[in-house]
Amino acid sequence: MRGKRQDGSDEQQPEGHAAEGSTVTRAKPPLGRYEPVERVGSFGGVTELVDAREVSAAPQPLALRDLGAAGGASKFVDNGGAVLQVVQVQLVFWGNAWTSTTPAPNPSAAQITAAVDSMLRGPYLLGLAQYRGIGRGFLRGAATIASSNPPAAFTDAQVAAFVTGQITAGALPALDVDNQTLYVVVMPRGTSSSNASFIGEHTFTTDASGRRVRYAWITNSGALSSITRIISHEIVEACTDPEGSGFTGVAGTCSQTGWCEIGDICSTTSVLDGVTVQTYWSDQAAACVVPAWPAMTFPFAGVQFRGSLTANQTRRWFTFNWPEWWRTQWRMLPTSIRPGAAQLTWTVDIERASGAFLTYWISVTNLTALPVDFEGRFCALGR
Repeated sequence: MRGKRQDGSDEQQPEGHAAEGSTVTRAKPPLGRYEPVERVGSFGGVTELVDAREVSAAPQPLALRDLGAAGGASKFVDNGGAVLQVVQVQLVFWGNAWTSTTPAPNPSAAQITAAVDSMLRGPYLLGLAQYRGIGRGFLRGAATIASSNPPAAFTDAQVAAFVTGQITAGALPALDVDNQTLYVVVMPRGTSSSNASFIGEHTFTTDASGRRVRYAWITNSGALSSITRIISHEIVEACTDPEGSGFTGVAGTCSQTGWCEIGDICSTTSVLDGVTVQTYWSDQAAACVVPAWPAMTFPFAGVQFRGSLTANQTRRWFTFNWPEWWRTQWRMLPTSIRPGAAQLTWTVDIERASGAFLTYWISVTNLTALPVDFEGRFCALGR
């Protein structure tokens, strides 16, 4: 992976470097250097009903709006390493410039936070479902740390020490139980990386307990569109390749040495819900993309499965690959006529099978002393 120089030309990444006593871990060049580069990904899910004995058909796969199916060899390969299935973005505004009133920062921390929240709530990350089922993330929080200031020319090691130190001090939330947190440090204006060629990066360090702490740093040109563009680039790369062992480019995908990630061959931008984001590579679409919500009309309903229960029997079904962004309700409708009393009761439990897809576990109980047939009906209410 390479960085983008301020003059727009490319530069090969340097080897990693760390200050004495730092816990920065790097066996290869740094991860996720920001490099504006471009085209969008398709996304889909097929659901099936399955119980111990039965399988039934499910709703048809989805496709991202305006994306056609594309063939050809994949540009990226899954190396089997860590990915962030449901990224939890923790914004960190470092320095007292963020609390200044003379002058007030522009854009403000509140403006950046609102933009990132909108980015994560929207469809931007839908295209990551093709990469091992990665789903949309959410904004875990935002914190301003004004007790220290970043050096004018900061290093990765200094950012890593700042993040881990603030976690230890309780100023930043600790790693979540599934280690999906990405600490995104937004710098004040007037600071830059010690390698001034680069304006953003994601990488990781190791804390005292041996857990990986994934973080990114973002430089600040004073333009909200530039900041959100860099953040979007680092988020999609951190989701798919937080440690250099996830999804990386096959030979020839990138011209530089080091890791090649899905944002590194895409450079154009799009405005999504008022927020400027960068395109990222979709192997499904064979293009750089900014996903939009699929063109679907809600609500829609259907019969997902049919079942039979003997007297007083309880059975359980599960149905999988339901997009997490659908708001889905379930109803078990008796098709056997038994007037006079309730016939069925049911419970619906939810499994987050991956970042992008849900599995519903549906237990149905016959309340009568006679057999009952029924239909398992769903209604997708919206998103």
